[in-house]
Amino acid sequence: MFKKTFLFVTTILAATSASTGYGSPDSLKGSVSADIFLDWFNNAEKCVHIKGLIILNLIPSIFLIIQSVLFLKDQKKLKGIFTVFAVFANLIGVFIIINYAYPIASQIEGWAPDKLPSNWISLKDEWFKYIEIYGLLGMLGWLCFVITYFVPSSKHVAVKKLPRFLNFSKNALLFFLTFVMGLSAARLYDFCFFTFTYEISGTTFIEMHRPLDLVIRKVAPIVFTFLFSLYILLTILFFSEKNKNKGLLIILATIFLVCDTFIALEYNGPINDLFNSWTSTTIPINWASIRDKWLNYHLYRDVLMIFGFSSIILTYFVQKNEIAKK
Repeated sequence: MFKKTFLFVTTILAATSASTGYGSPDSLKGSVSADIFLDWFNNAEKCVHIKGLIILNLIPSIFLIIQSVLFLKDQKKLKGIFTVFAVFANLIGVFIIINYAYPIASQIEGWAPDKLPSNWISLKDEWFKYIEIYGLLGMLGWLCFVITYFVPSSKHVAVKKLPRFLNFSKNALLFFLTFVMGLSAARLYDFCFFTFTYEISGTTFIEMHRPLDLVIRKVAPIVFTFLFSLYILLTILFFSEKNKNKGLLIILATIFLVCDTFIALEYNGPINDLFNSWTSTTIPINWASIRDKWLNYHLYRDVLMIFGFSSIILTYFVQKNEIAKK
């Protein structure tokens, strides 16, 4: 029981290590207002700088190291090796942040809107580049750990299986959904530990929110339809395999996805429309309370996505259907 619980917790933490802690600052790349960038950077860096490495790298790495030892102790060498790969990916990301991103960040901290170096845009974008590499390495580490769930155990138990193609499809769907929905764990971590969104000015918030919202409006319906379809297919495959409990867990994950989408459309959506109608000169006095309400809805959605992700992870711990002995 301890090993399964520890593996479950390690999985959640490994997923969170895919986050950088900085959210989605893509709108700040290239030629942007120095005031907006510095407002975001100073608040974000103050919040993420050291705490980010501890929460997103140190703690997950400790759990991953212990998990690799448990795998190796149980003669699950390949699982242990992939877990070690996940640790290395995290550590390489930390190395890049400390040796390349931090020196640039220390320069940016000394900037002011009226006191900028001539190459400030290229320096800013170089810093973003290292943050992106750090995030990609975190995702690579998460990918390595997800693979451990699909490495066959040394103990082979005869179980009911689907035809080869359907069995491959089932595993591919489960692998993809585990990896993608695991990233939702990072969203909740960002919300709880890196709260700089509450600190930035109204102008910065609106200017960063608008381009991101426009993109999400286009891709969100496609993403929802795609994920919903995958959930339904996986549910059908589990029930075809006579794995009722696993099928029910995926149905539960689907319900959480639908609830998340409902909140997004019914509650976040109208506030997004309101945000998009504002300009830097028309932001109302009570904008912060409206923002807080919007963020609270995001918190509810993030919790739902964590529950959905947990439902997917639990499918790995459900007893497989053994073939009845004749």
